[in-house]
Amino acid sequence: MKSTLMLKKFDTKTVPGTMNLKDLRTFFGGKLIYTEDLININDDSIQFSYVLSGKNTGFQYYDDNIPDDWETSFVENLTDLKKNNQTLTLLNQNADNLINNTRWQVIIKAKNILTDYLFFKMKESRIFKMINYTDLYNLSINKSIYDYIKNNIINTYKFENIEFYAEYYDIKVDQAITKNVLLQFNPSLDVDTYKPENYIKDINIINLNIYDFENITIQYNQSKPSSQFGFNYYFNLTFSKV
Repeated sequence: MKSTLMLKKFDTKTVPGTMNLKDLRTFFGGKLIYTEDLININDDSIQFSYVLSGKNTGFQYYDDNIPDDWETSFVENLTDLKKNNQTLTLLNQNADNLINNTRWQVIIKAKNILTDYLFFKMKESRIFKMINYTDLYNLSINKSIYDYIKNNIINTYKFENIEFYAEYYDIKVDQAITKNVLLQFNPSLDVDTYKPENYIKDINIINLNIYDFENITIQYNQSKPSSQFGFNYYFNLTFSKV
């Protein structure tokens, strides 16, 4: 009796572990990139560099002791980060309050701020150094770092504290100096306001969940009448490990 045995042949290919950016926990624990236990988003700047050419994926060399033309340097200021992730608006109020005790609301995109901060710090530390974009699912090192932060790190933090600063100025004096630029009802985020004497101890934080801080909403009432005074403001954010 004659029989024919047919065997299928398969090729075995390795898949880089960087294709999966979700760290899986095991009974004995898992691996996780070290991050700060306490993060203070103040007025510091963070400097990092990566290759800015071709596909612009965010590739970094093994260390920063390389020729200057290999990578492009970036400096990210945390004040700019906060400025791009916050809005200030007037609350609905009667005419008397508007002039004498103006009520304001600031909405801060806290999770965006913390996410970008962690991205800057990871680029600064060159954690993803020498990884090729072809070894990543989305073919982008920078996007993959954001995915890693979202999947593994951001939920390990809780909101700890906000420091709010306000500095008042006389509208009539400053308008004369700035050639009648309208300064009433026009507060702006200004790092020069970040001084101990401008610290506001009591601010009203609205419906805050310290573990789910997508947005932080605070309300602030002017302590000086808007008919005569304007103000600039600043804030710092603190986050801690859960």
